Amino acid sequence: MPAHTVERLAASLETLTLEMHTRAAVLLFREPAMTQQVLDELATVTADLADSSQVGGLIISGRGRTFSTGADLSLYQHAINDESIEIRGYAGLLTSALARVVLNLREASFPVIAAVNGQAAGAGFSLALACDYIIASRKAAFNFAYGRIGASPDGGMTWLLPRVVGPARAVQLLMEQPVLRAERAKAEGIVHQVVDAPDLMAACLDQLNACHTVAPHAIRAAKRLVHLSSHLPLAEHLDLERSMFADGLVTEDMRRGVDALLAGDWPEFEGR
Repeated sequence: MPAHTVERLAASLETLTLEMHTRAAVLLFREPAMTQQVLDELATVTADLADSSQVGGLIISGRGRTFSTGADLSLYQHAINDESIEIRGYAGLLTSALARVVLNLREASFPVIAAVNGQAAGAGFSLALACDYIIASRKAAFNFAYGRIGASPDGGMTWLLPRVVGPARAVQLLMEQPVLRAERAKAEGIVHQVVDAPDLMAACLDQLNACHTVAPHAIRAAKRLVHLSSHLPLAEHLDLERSMFADGLVTEDMRRGVDALLAGDWPEFEGR
């Protein structure tokens, strides 16, 4: 996707703000709740950014004091009490849109960082878990929220959380559903780094810069291979590793990397 298309995409958004910082795309929620419009725009923009050669990383954050409070409960209240609405179908629209967003983030070929500036509740918590890194402000809090309204988790939380904290601990957390402040979330292994609020975006950009010292093919392969490792037999996984290694051998970046290493230098990768 050419640069002017990224600019056009940013101009088309009503519930999100999209900014570019060199090769880093920064996506901000303009409102705390995930309405249908927010989810639809998020699904579109994350898919489009994944196809852009201009983007080398994505940071998702919120404005003000909130990352995302999850679903707009007033919409659920209306749907539950309106007999003309088929509630299962209505719930399916929202959860399907959120599922598309989660898959887009997991399948992106570049690093994705959740910059959690405040409360991440329900689907907002799930969205953060779908990112490769979670960097949190000291003011951040992670609220499962589902149990308080009688709902079960969505947005991949029951798939993502066990892979972060382990299955047994995930079940315990999902049964107790505590509010995890930033430092406790870090102790649980959910958050990778906790910083002062004014330093949050700089820390995320620093993390992306650290990733950019690695060839894009290596990042793309690492994400795909690790995500597939949980359900592929070892023999099939070894075949996939072999195939992706061979793909790297024909890239210009690998030639640069080998030449630089043998010369005692550090290569600059271009994603070719």
